[in-house]
Amino acid sequence: MTDPTIPFFLDGALSIAQGQGYRAGLDAALLAASIAIEPGKKALELGSGAGTALLCAAWRNPGAQFTGLEKQPELVELCTDNIRCNDLSDRVTVLPGDVSARPKKLRPDSFDLVFFNPPFQDHASAGNVPKPGKDTAFVGNGADLATWIRLALVVVKARGHVTLIHRVDHLAEIVSLLQGPCGAIQILPIAPRAGQNAHRVVVQARKGVRTGSKLLAPLILHETGQSYTARAEAIFRGREALVF
Repeated sequence: MTDPTIPFFLDGALSIAQGQGYRAGLDAALLAASIAIEPGKKALELGSGAGTALLCAAWRNPGAQFTGLEKQPELVELCTDNIRCNDLSDRVTVLPGDVSARPKKLRPDSFDLVFFNPPFQDHASAGNVPKPGKDTAFVGNGADLATWIRLALVVVKARGHVTLIHRVDHLAEIVSLLQGPCGAIQILPIAPRAGQNAHRVVVQARKGVRTGSKLLAPLILHETGQSYTARAEAIFRGREALVF
């Protein structure tokens, strides 16, 4: 189970079993904190895993409907259990399916917002392969970044939002895939400490608009030591959001 003393999980507001292997943390928390959607609207997370970002985003956006898509049967089951244990079954669900083959239940132009944290490597040959349990979260064999973004653009409505978090060295590819179908591309760098280069980016875009792009001031995660900055701490504990 998640440790309620860890700020990522909203001061213990949620209890999220993680299963074996991969443990969700900073990236899932930052992605969830970047999601803002009105009550009654519908959001989809691609690759929801155990449901950490999905459930955190739902907690932050009461009244909105959330759907997750996950290809690993054991994680679909775990995510379903986590939804039920947190009493969110009335507005959060998870579907089995792969981003490389859109399930029929995910109809085109049907979601107001789509968000995701895609694997950091397109193929196992791109670098070291993590141990089993982590590999599918980090290596997207059969579904590269373009596949994830294409599916998001198919199922999101016109003027809807697409939001993702990724390594900063994929930023040029992300922007090139979003430009044209989307406008209002906003880029939020995430830096470990003041004076250090960003290692993550949260990118948000809006389908079918012409508004220009913005490079936002970075979010700094840590003070000189290991403690979080006041803003990062407030975001992880659910007292603030990442506002674009």
